[in-house]
Amino acid sequence: MKKSIKTVTRRTTSSSTTRKRGFWIAGALALGAALATGTALLAGGGVANAGLPDLLGKAQPSLPKGALQVQDLEADPKGYTGKILVRGVVAKVSPNDPQLFALIDSREARVCQDLHCAKFYLPIKVKDTNLKPWDEVNVRGIMTEDTDKKMVYLRADSVENLGSIKK
Repeated sequence: MKKSIKTVTRRTTSSSTTRKRGFWIAGALALGAALATGTALLAGGGVANAGLPDLLGKAQPSLPKGALQVQDLEADPKGYTGKILVRGVVAKVSPNDPQLFALIDSREARVCQDLHCAKFYLPIKVKDTNLKPWDEVNVRGIMTEDTDKKMVYLRADSVENLGSIKK
C-alpha cells in the first residue's frame, strides 16, 4: 500500500477574538479623541478658536454684536432703516468730496489683497477725514438716499478706526 503524504495548512486569517480586540482599540481611541475635543471646547467656549489668525496670519478683531459686513448690505441697501453698525475697509476716497469714502467687505479685502477687486462698494459720508485706504473701520450711521446724485450711502454718526489691514 502506498502511504499518502498529508500536508498541513495553517489558517492565515485572524481569529474572531483578535479582530474584536482591534475594534475595541479603535473605538477606545476614537472615544478618547472625542472626549479631548469636547473638554477643550467646554473649558473655554471660544478658547479653542480665540485669537486664531486669518488666512494672511493676522488675527481679526471680533465683529461687535449686531454689526453687519459690507456684503450684507449689497442686496438691498435701502432696506436697512434706523441706526446700523457696519464693518468694512476703506477702499476709495472721492476726489470731489473729501467726506465721501467707499468701503469694501473686510473679508474680501483680506483674501483679495487688492482694493479694486470688490464686487460691491458701500459709499459712506463721514465728517472725520483722517481715514486712509486699507483702514478697517466700524461705522455707525443711517442709510440715506441722495436723489440729486442718485445714490444711497451710509451717513456716519461715528467711526471707529481699527487700523490698517495692509501688511
